[in-house]
Amino acid sequence: PAIVRVLFWFLLLAAAAVAVALAARISSGYALFVAPPYRLELSLNLLIALAVATLIGVYALLRVVSRMMRLPADVRVARRRAQRELAREKHDAAVVALLEGRFGRTQKLAQEALAIPQSSGLAALVAARAALERRDYAAVEALLGRADARVASLAVPRLMLEAEAKLEQRQPVEALAVLQALRREAGLHTAALRLELRALQSAGRYADIPALVDQLVKRKAYGTDEGDLIRAAAHAAELRARAGDRDGLRTYWARLSDAEQRSPKIALAAARAFLAQGADHEAADAVVRSLERSWDPALVAAYAECRLTDPTRQLEQAERWLGDHNQDATLLRSLGLLCQRHELWGKAQTYLEASLAVEPSYRTHLALGELLARLGRDSEGSEHLAAALKLAVAELERDGT
Repeated sequence: PAIVRVLFWFLLLAAAAVAVALAARISSGYALFVAPPYRLELSLNLLIALAVATLIGVYALLRVVSRMMRLPADVRVARRRAQRELAREKHDAAVVALLEGRFGRTQKLAQEALAIPQSSGLAALVAARAALERRDYAAVEALLGRADARVASLAVPRLMLEAEAKLEQRQPVEALAVLQALRREAGLHTAALRLELRALQSAGRYADIPALVDQLVKRKAYGTDEGDLIRAAAHAAELRARAGDRDGLRTYWARLSDAEQRSPKIALAAARAFLAQGADHEAADAVVRSLERSWDPALVAAYAECRLTDPTRQLEQAERWLGDHNQDATLLRSLGLLCQRHELWGKAQTYLEASLAVEPSYRTHLALGELLARLGRDSEGSEHLAAALKLAVAELERDGT
């Protein structure tokens, strides 16, 4: 195809040359210019050639002048293009350093990019992210406050960084305010919902967490089981927080579904809250209903703390559990404590010793030591109290490491 085009233009130019030569031979006219006392006579062909040459010369001159006039603007455009390329190179290097976890280098490269006039405000956000990882909150605030970082196109990432910075500085209320602005800007945003969950937890607004977790589960940010755990933890925390509010505790407890009330974590928190208010019957009811669904030794221990108006029935209930859980050390200790409360000393000692046989613990040794001391068996009681102290110290050391 290229050879065909060359041949076509060659033939076209040859035909034009032949046409011009023929026209020049045929034309015999002339042009006369008179300006007394001068007189100039030219052949028509020469006049046409001079006119064409003049036009070409004028056109070329105008092109040169136009080019010279545009030269400063072209230089400015070329300089801006070079600056943009340099800023882009610096910005790309900063992003690579950020992904590598080299946050100091990230800030340095991003600052160099920002020093170039044609840089983007995105470099400020990259530098702010690196500063946030280094906990340089003053730098984060300064970078996010730049005019080029506050353009509308960067509103969402800027607000995300602002919210995260507030959270890292333990300012959850301020973070929630920023996240509300982000929601108005971008609607429901999965990453923002995760930040909002953290902010609600830090602010102690546990009652608002379950609805938020529902949205995160729908968006596949959490699995169903993980979502259930987070909801249960939130309900439990809210119940603990309402331990000093009698009406508020009962109102919140009534709002929970039957499945939620039977969750071991939630039921235990409710039982502790009710016990703190002296509502032992409601605490025992929450424990029993939860244990009907699933066994949890911590709930059994809370049940033993409840002081009911019918202690005999309470003891009978605990002994019914013994049929399926006779090797549960916590249940055996709880039975010992209940028997001790009924002044069934021999039975209490039997249960406590059985608990120690299954699993030694300082709580059981302490309970048995106090029981034996009450029965006047001080020597045996002291041995159990010493064992309780030894196990308690070992547990503290283990937790400390």
